[in-house]
Amino acid sequence: MKKTFYSFFILFTALQLSFAQRVVLIEQFTNSGCPPCAASTPPVFNYVNNNPADVVAIGYHTSFPYSDSMYFENPSESNARVSYYNVQTVPYSIVDGNYYSNFSSSFNSVIANTINSRKAIANKYAITNIYNTISGNNLNTKFVFESLNTSNTNDTLRAHIVVIEKNVLKSSYAASPGANTETNYEYVMRKMLPNQNGSFLVNRNLNGKDTITLNWAMQKIKSNTEVRVVAFVQNKTTKEVYMANLFSTNISTGLKEMLPHGLSFKVFPNPATDFLSVTASNLMNAASITIIDILGRPILSENISPGKTFLLNTSLFKKGIYFVILNDGMNTVSKKVVVE
Repeated sequence: MKKTFYSFFILFTALQLSFAQRVVLIEQFTNSGCPPCAASTPPVFNYVNNNPADVVAIGYHTSFPYSDSMYFENPSESNARVSYYNVQTVPYSIVDGNYYSNFSSSFNSVIANTINSRKAIANKYAITNIYNTISGNNLNTKFVFESLNTSNTNDTLRAHIVVIEKNVLKSSYAASPGANTETNYEYVMRKMLPNQNGSFLVNRNLNGKDTITLNWAMQKIKSNTEVRVVAFVQNKTTKEVYMANLFSTNISTGLKEMLPHGLSFKVFPNPATDFLSVTASNLMNAASITIIDILGRPILSENISPGKTFLLNTSLFKKGIYFVILNDGMNTVSKKVVVE
C-alpha cells in the first residue's frame, strides 16, 4: 500500500515519458519492389511489435533496387539516411546507429540477443513527449530532451523527431507502390523534423534540458490514425544513438464539445505500476471500459456503472503505452496510460 500511495503522488502525470531503461532503435532500410525485403523486413518489424517496451523502429524506403512509391514521397530525407550510414543494399538493419549493422537476413537470427544486450547498457538521455496533436492536416509536437550523463557535454548531439506511419496498405495506392509480395508496409518514415539534420542539443551538461517544439503540415499520409512519432538522440560524429522511443498522437476531433456537461472520466495513477483506477461520473448509461495496447490489440473489456470505480491490476502488463476507452452508448472517450 505504501508503494502504491507513493507512486500515485510521484508519478501522476499526463505526459508521455520515456522509460528509465534504454529503448533501442532499429533503422530498417527496405524497398517495396525488392523480393528479399518481403522476406526479411517483416520479421524485423514483428519483433518490434512484440517488444514495444524494448525497441522501436523507423522504416526508410530506398531508391534501389526497384521503384518504390514511399521513397518518392520523401526522397531527400531517405537519401540522407542512406548516405549517412553508407547503405549499399537492402534489406539492411542498423541498431542504435553504431551498435550493430548487417543484412536483415542475418540480423533476424540474432535480433533478440542484439536488442537484449544493447538495452542492458544505461541510456544517456531521457525523452519526454509533452504533446503530439493532429488538427486537420497539421501535426504539432513538443519534446523535452534531458541529459543523464556528464560525458554528453563533449559530444555533438542531435535530437531527431521522425514522423512515421505505423501501417501503410498497398491498397491505399491507386497503382502498386512496389512489386514485391508485401501488402502492408510498417513504420514508414514520412518526415524528419525539422529535416534530416535534426535539432542541435545545447544543454548537454548533467540534467540539462532542451525543449523542442515543431509543427508539420502533413503530406502523403494515408491514414492519420496510423501516425506515430519516434524521437531519438544521436551523436553526429560516432553515430551512436543514446536513447529512442515511440509516441502516439492525439487527433483533435472536437469531441469535448459533444460530451454532456459534467462528464468526468478519470484514470490514475499515470504512469501506473501496480494498479490502475478508472472512475466515470455523469454517464448517460452504464458504460464499457476497453483497454488496448499501442498496436490496437484489445487487452480486456469490463462494464462500469456511473460513479463506480474500476480497479485494474497492471502488475502483469508488459511495460508500454495503453489506451483506456470509455463508451456509454452515446459518447466515446479515451485516455492514454503508461505502464511501467
